[in-house]
Parts: sequence; structure tokens; C-alpha cells
Amino acid sequence: MKSWAIVVMLATVTSVAALGASHSLGAAAPDGRAVFLQNCTACHEPEGEGGGPYPPLAGDPNVTQADSASLVRLILNGRSGPVSVDGTQYGGDMPGWRAQLSDAQIAAVITYIRSAWGNNAPAVSSEQVAAARLPETLTGAAIFTLKCSACHLPSGQGTDDFPALAGDALVTAADPSAMLGIIVNGRTGPVVLNGKTYSGIMPAWPGQLTDADLAALATYIRSRWGNHASPVTEEDVIAAGPTISLRIGASVFANNCSVCHGNEGGGGVGPALAGNARVTGDPDALLTTIMQGKSSMPSWRGQLSDGEIAAVATFIRTSWGNSASAVSVQAVTAIK
Repeated sequence: MKSWAIVVMLATVTSVAALGASHSLGAAAPDGRAVFLQNCTACHEPEGEGGGPYPPLAGDPNVTQADSASLVRLILNGRSGPVSVDGTQYGGDMPGWRAQLSDAQIAAVITYIRSAWGNNAPAVSSEQVAAARLPETLTGAAIFTLKCSACHLPSGQGTDDFPALAGDALVTAADPSAMLGIIVNGRTGPVVLNGKTYSGIMPAWPGQLTDADLAALATYIRSRWGNHASPVTEEDVIAAGPTISLRIGASVFANNCSVCHGNEGGGGVGPALAGNARVTGDPDALLTTIMQGKSSMPSWRGQLSDGEIAAVATFIRTSWGNSASAVSVQAVTAIK
């Protein structure tokens, strides 16, 4: 009896000690491969080769692109409608996982698929996933964390390849249009700042940042780390030039619409958009189709922000010989 009591006491002490150790060390990070095998292989196969209507993940540029934000949103929100990978079209629907997987699990599985089967792309953090769960209108700080901090570092101090944003005359200029143009259009080739040459390539962000996003991001950068420049408004973004807005719309179209409607709006799986009276007439009809879908046309509500829908509608209505008025974000939000 005494021996049994000692055994129980030792087991209890061991359990308490183990619990304390677990609490002090924190929960173990999720295993991205395990999350993938449990949730993703039914469609994408164990080695990421895909099959049937589901695209491969190995070698997919949508998986390995430098900006992981669109991939994070895809896994959080899901997607319907066709997608093209290396010229092959896939029509399988992607379910959303925001309710089933935690931020840490989603970050782990994305990091896994971006580094498995020959893929070689940077990891994704749970903080990035958490920011992507927020409503569409993100703060400038959240957008900076998602899209800029990997190169310019969280405190804006830059690296040997990417310039510091603190004290940069381009950042703090009275007219923010040059800065906005670089954010949207990217920049290649060396840049000299304070006598130092930086050779890192600045990626383009069209189609991924709305006017409100750009204004919030620019305002954040212009007011941090000792910068004291004036805020940037959506009106400032619009005033920076129609080429910026059209570049955003063109990118949204190329990434989401061209697979069905053709690169030049000539049609294919979907109808031609060039010379289409439904496109150039009452913009509400076009917006309703984009947002609600129609027959084989998927709904893009929840997959594109209101700003992105306005930009792509404006692009479609002013391209390939079409000559119709621009579409505002307010017109998009008015569509129920």
C-alpha cells in the first residue's frame, strides 16, 4: 500500500512538472506537412502534383510568388472559378479554411508548400495570417507588415539590398505621387540613397492594394521612424495619375479574368468584353455580374475588395477600344 502511494505521488509530481514545462515553453508550432497531409492531399495529392480539376502546387508560381498575401487570402477564404497554372486551366473549387485552421496552422502549411517539392519561397508567419483575417480595410501598419517588412525590416531600417525608409527624401517629399508610383509599379535597377547603392528589386503591387490601402500604407511610412510628412488620402492616390489606377485594374484582370475572357478581352470560355454593350453601358450591370456571378461566371464578392472591383471594371470599360466612364468605389459598395 505504501509502495503504491509512492508510485502515485511520483507520477503526480512528474505530471505537474511536465505541465509546468509545457506552459513555460509554450505550445509547439504546428507541423506544416502534417496539416497538409490531413487537409489538402485529397485534392492536391501527397506530393503536391494535383490531379483532375485541382492544380499542382509544385512549381506553381501562384504558390511561390514573392508576395504571399494572395495565397494567404486564398486559403483563408477559398475560391471558385477556373485558375490557370502553366497554361493549363483547372476548375476545382477551393474551400476556405479560416474556420477550421488556426493562424499558426495556416502559416505552417503555407510555409510547407512554399518549400516542398522543389519550391523555394520565403516562410509565412502567423502574424501575416492574422493580419489577412482582418476586414478588407487594413491599417497602414498591417499592410506594411504583410508586404514591406520582409525587405525593409519592421523598423524601416532597410538592409544592404533594400534602402531604409526612415529619412528617405522620396518618402517624405511634399508630393507623394512618386512614392505611390513606385509602390504600385515597382522598381528595378540600382538606387542611390545617401551615397549608398541598393540593388534589391522592388516588386510591383498593382491589383493587391486599393486606393485606401495605398493611402494608409503611405501615411504609415511617412509618419514613422522619425519621418514627419503629411498624411496621404485616397484623393492623393487618385490624383497621382490614372496610369496607377489602370495598372491596378490591369493586374486584377490578368490575375483573375483573362483565363476566361482572353488577355485582350477577346473572349474564350467567357464572352468577349471588347465592344460588349453590357460592359460599356450601365456600369451597375457589369458590377452586378462581377460581384454576384452569372452562369459559369463566378462571384468575386469577398475575393476582390471593392477597390479592386472598381479598378478592374474601369480597366475593362476603357480597354480594347471600349470608351466608357470610370467606376468608383462608391458605385461598387452600392451593389447589394
